[in-house]
Amino acid sequence: MKQYGTVVETNDNIAKVEVDRKSACDMCENAAHCVEKCKKVYATALNELDANIGDLVEIQTDTKRVLFNSFFVFMLPIFLAVFAYFAIDVFFSESIAVVATFIVLISSVCLFSKLLNNREKKHIVSKIVRIL
Repeated sequence: MKQYGTVVETNDNIAKVEVDRKSACDMCENAAHCVEKCKKVYATALNELDANIGDLVEIQTDTKRVLFNSFFVFMLPIFLAVFAYFAIDVFFSESIAVVATFIVLISSVCLFSKLLNNREKKHIVSKIVRIL
């Protein structure tokens, strides 16, 4: 996965890159009313090319890792919620199973997001591949 952004901070061989969320914002019908803050995402990237603050760069992230992370945060909680519904429905009423399923879904999304965020902070997964 390739993205383009501007280097806003450097520290040794690590750079913080500000990336525009073009693909996500282009489809949104509220994009015209959105504040600029939500249109920006910050990525930490390995800076082996010695990009400086203000440089426009191309960063690359392994597509397999992006897909794995998406599955981990979005699909796995759905599978857990479905499993929880059927497991709880055996022992309790349907209304309790529905509430418990919702709780499992929300808590697993939060938990997996937090775990993934902590993991990504320790391991740099993006790399600056070109200075534009």
